Amino acid sequence: MLSIALCNDNLEYALSLQKILTNEFLKQKVNARINFVTSDLEKIEKLVKNREIDFLILDTEFKDENFNSVEFAKRLRKTNKEFYLVFLSNNYGYLCSALSTKIFDYLLRPLKATTIHDLVTRIKDEISQNNMFINITKWQTIKASEIIYMEKSVNRTVITTTKGDITCTKTLDKMQDTLPSNFARCHRSFIMNKDKIISLDRKSKEVYLDKNIVCPINDKFYI
Repeated sequence: MLSIALCNDNLEYALSLQKILTNEFLKQKVNARINFVTSDLEKIEKLVKNREIDFLILDTEFKDENFNSVEFAKRLRKTNKEFYLVFLSNNYGYLCSALSTKIFDYLLRPLKATTIHDLVTRIKDEISQNNMFINITKWQTIKASEIIYMEKSVNRTVITTTKGDITCTKTLDKMQDTLPSNFARCHRSFIMNKDKIISLDRKSKEVYLDKNIVCPINDKFYI
């Protein structure tokens, strides 16, 4: 599931935006959740550094005159280049400098219903295109499109990718919660990337994946 944070010094507005976005996520069936709503910049910096969020919606209009949201975003990028960044502003004054921070979007208040809809649609498209990054550990991520399948191994998970195998301490159940919709639990001990399917044999209960990999499936698995 995509983890999102709202950073705004007007918490009342941020909580209102959280409700609007959550409703739109439900309406469009997007596997995303706003897990953090805060004005605490240190907390945001820690979350980004530890790769606990995938999307950050950052306000440019903080009351603190010494705070510059673009410079803050540049600092965040030094520790994590992969998270998606959306700026929320009252004007286009920050746009040119914001472009240097690899922004996903730059939204103007007041936000229209169509603007919210379009933002969530773009997020949904980004997930479906399999371009999101999955947190393996606090310090390691992997592009979802590189994952072929995952296998349960005691209290760990072995992830087979196009570049080799990775072992992480997260259980298969916890990994499943972080994955986009093109991943499926095909077996009690396996999760596979449906985009990697080459062929499927229901008689032998096997699916053939990229890199000549064979993965078991159960009777309830459908594509």
